[in-house]
Amino acid sequence: MAGELAALSPSVRIVDTVQQALRQAIFDGALRAGEPLSVPELARRLNVSRSPVREAVLGLVAQGLAVEHPRRGVAVATVRPEDLIAIHEIRVFIEAGAAHLAAQRASKDLAKEMRAILREQETAVSAADATGYFRTNAALHRVIAQAAGNERLAQILNALEDQMRIALHQVSANKAHMREGLTEHRGVVEAIAEGKAETAEQRMRAHIERTIARSRMAPA
Repeated sequence: MAGELAALSPSVRIVDTVQQALRQAIFDGALRAGEPLSVPELARRLNVSRSPVREAVLGLVAQGLAVEHPRRGVAVATVRPEDLIAIHEIRVFIEAGAAHLAAQRASKDLAKEMRAILREQETAVSAADATGYFRTNAALHRVIAQAAGNERLAQILNALEDQMRIALHQVSANKAHMREGLTEHRGVVEAIAEGKAETAEQRMRAHIERTIARSRMAPA
């Protein structure tokens, strides 16, 4: 049975609302990796005309969340294990730089926000809540990217983060790995909060490298 799609909220541009609904359905797993994105079917399920759905689906392709196949239409992107490793290899360099810049430009409000996310993550890890861990992981990395104060850098990292969120529905969560990730996050956050740019950069690089190692250990 097809997964439920979130109800649309009012918007100046219906295309934006449709695209956000589809993005969320992909991230939540209601639209799964490899699933066809049939414009007529999605229009029916969202109770809108086909035109905004068609434009929204093309937007997903541009964002790397969907793939267009010749003569077969568009489907939700599939992020293979080797794709996930490749994404992490890019993140090693970009996110380390983001952590460095964030530490240089850290504010008390940023430190509070990061620590609040960590508290949520601690709760998720204690409860072995993989969904909560992945959600707080994305939130923390997104906040650090924004705190770097470089819009282009943040856009690149957000696009990579979105593609990773597809893969999270394809891999199993290991509680020990989540605990390790939490510990590494704490180290990065403290370095950024204390304005230690070099330390923040080193810790973020080590965190992503260890994430790569954990990804290689995950069952196929």
